[in-house]
Amino acid sequence: IVLSEAHALDPVQNLTLSVSAPAQSVLRDAASPIDDIYAGIADRGDLVRENEDLRAQVEALKTQVAAQQDAEQRILELEAALEVKQSRPDDQFLAVNVIAEEPSKLKWMVAIDRGIGDGLDEGMVVLSRSGSLVGTIARAYDDYAWVRLLTDSDSAVNAEVPATAPPGASPTTGAAATPVPGESTAPPAGQTQLTTVRGVAEGTLGSTLLLDLLPPEVTIDTGSLVLTSGLGGNYPAGLLIGSVTEVEQRPQSPFKRATLDPAADLANLETALVLLSFTPARLTPP
Repeated sequence: IVLSEAHALDPVQNLTLSVSAPAQSVLRDAASPIDDIYAGIADRGDLVRENEDLRAQVEALKTQVAAQQDAEQRILELEAALEVKQSRPDDQFLAVNVIAEEPSKLKWMVAIDRGIGDGLDEGMVVLSRSGSLVGTIARAYDDYAWVRLLTDSDSAVNAEVPATAPPGASPTTGAAATPVPGESTAPPAGQTQLTTVRGVAEGTLGSTLLLDLLPPEVTIDTGSLVLTSGLGGNYPAGLLIGSVTEVEQRPQSPFKRATLDPAADLANLETALVLLSFTPARLTPP
């Protein structure tokens, strides 16, 4: 210790360092990759933790965006329902959500999240959030119900559609009109008249909506709107069913038939309105 403090050993230390320096350099170079590996492992752990934090932040942001989109969609649905309510101020509606579809695809039905406990009953009319006809409640349970859509093969709705008829035809059926004494109701000779004809809108196995039993002598244009006629008492009059896409004249049949495009988007139905204030004839006691 005394010699070291007096720097008497400096020549020995310098000689030792000179001799060992090349070996230390070789060992340091050989150990450098291993040191890099350990440093990389440590850095990877930090990166993994950072990635996990970023994923959590991204998931939280996605959740916020989804909640915002859901809120915006709900606002649009409520606004649409409000418009329906304003257009039918005397009617009472119950907003429902679609929670399931008929899995077999043999029936065009959807389940809703309201049931008998909410005042629903079988046969009640169901509308889209825009007010067009969706179908009727086929089966009701305490907390949910099944809705039969218009396109189901067991669905049939009395409907009416504007048409042009030859002179002398009835304004509702296409049959000969009864003249009023002293009044001429027929248009000038050779001219047709605007009229309304009735038929039955029926679903099919292929999810197509058909308007059948139309008078053969009338002309129906594609794009014409089809409404409920109110006949039979199971549907209120004036509900929009859909529009005509094709008219078929069958030589072997006494009636015309038209293909309809439903006004409601039945394939992507998420919310609906049950018409509580209308009592269908099928629910009316004898």
